[in-house]
Amino acid sequence: MSERAPRSASLRWSLIAIAALLFVGGLLLDASAPEADRRAPLGGEQALREVAVLRVDATPLRARAEVAGVLEPRRTVLLFSETHGAVTRIGAEKLDFVESGLILVEIDPLLAEVAVERARAAVTRSRSELALARANLERRSSLADRGVASTAALDDAENAEAVAAAALREASAQLTRARDDLAKKVIRAPFDGTLRSFEVEVGEYVRVGQRLGELLDGSTARITIGLSDRDVVAVERGQPAAVRLDAYPGESFVGEVLRVGRASDPSTKKFPVEVEIPNPSGRLLPGMVGTVALELGTAEPRILIPRDATLDEFGLRSVYVIEPAAGGPTVGFTTHRRRVEVRHVPFRPAEFEVVDGLVRGELIAVGATRQLRDGEAVRFDSAGLQ
Repeated sequence: MSERAPRSASLRWSLIAIAALLFVGGLLLDASAPEADRRAPLGGEQALREVAVLRVDATPLRARAEVAGVLEPRRTVLLFSETHGAVTRIGAEKLDFVESGLILVEIDPLLAEVAVERARAAVTRSRSELALARANLERRSSLADRGVASTAALDDAENAEAVAAAALREASAQLTRARDDLAKKVIRAPFDGTLRSFEVEVGEYVRVGQRLGELLDGSTARITIGLSDRDVVAVERGQPAAVRLDAYPGESFVGEVLRVGRASDPSTKKFPVEVEIPNPSGRLLPGMVGTVALELGTAEPRILIPRDATLDEFGLRSVYVIEPAAGGPTVGFTTHRRRVEVRHVPFRPAEFEVVDGLVRGELIAVGATRQLRDGEAVRFDSAGLQ
């Protein structure tokens, strides 16, 4: 008897310890359970799960295209020498910003100045000869009217006057050409811009047609993108465009469509669209990489829902539609799982467009969708619904 009593007491205390551990474990599991899965008794019944709800509606939405491209200057001009001679002065260096009219290159003008003086002398001589020929013609005409001079003499005077007039015109043309040659000894910037290249030095002998440099007009920036045949028909000249540049993250520049190509590029099969962006501050530099965003066509109503409101099972999407429970809306609401057909919305990664399965005005659950069950009774706050 003395051996059984300690054993019985030990067994009893072991059972009590096990029961205590099970009770504490149950409390811990209940405390750690997700809030959405816990059910607290309410008036002797299980409390309804509260869900976030969205009323389905149509949003006007336009198709959108985003295409990358490289900034280009408004225009590019190659600078060439139109005369020959030794360079006596340069007014800028490569990569300099130059203003319109600035002297870039001066070429030795000596020979051109001599040619101008010779042409002037020839013009003066021709004018004098013409004046003499005209005076002689007047005298011969007067004598011929009085019958003193012969017809042959009058013809000679008229011919001399015509030859002198032609000589003056030729001398004047030579003077114009000489002046033009002299003017070409000075090369000026045709517009405000940046010298991307400038390949000339003082003392260098340049020839006619020799390339001197390249001038870029950066008053506006342009970017050319390629669009498909389906997209290009929805783009019009003057249409606004948003341009984002890698060099300025988080910043967007507003431009407009300048030209729309009506023939595709043979190599890419894309239709070129040129977009122009104002550049008053000069921040947009040729060669910067950017992305052009264009709205295509007219806005059409589309049903958009959050991606996280859908459930994906083997590539099939479904949502929980919230409907009044049997007995009317005063009784409560229940969930009904419904399959929907959706498609991706370009540049809206957090949303789906519903193609089929939902209509405007229906309510869907947008929160705790993975914890819901088909036919479950739920409640929601209707204060925020539209």
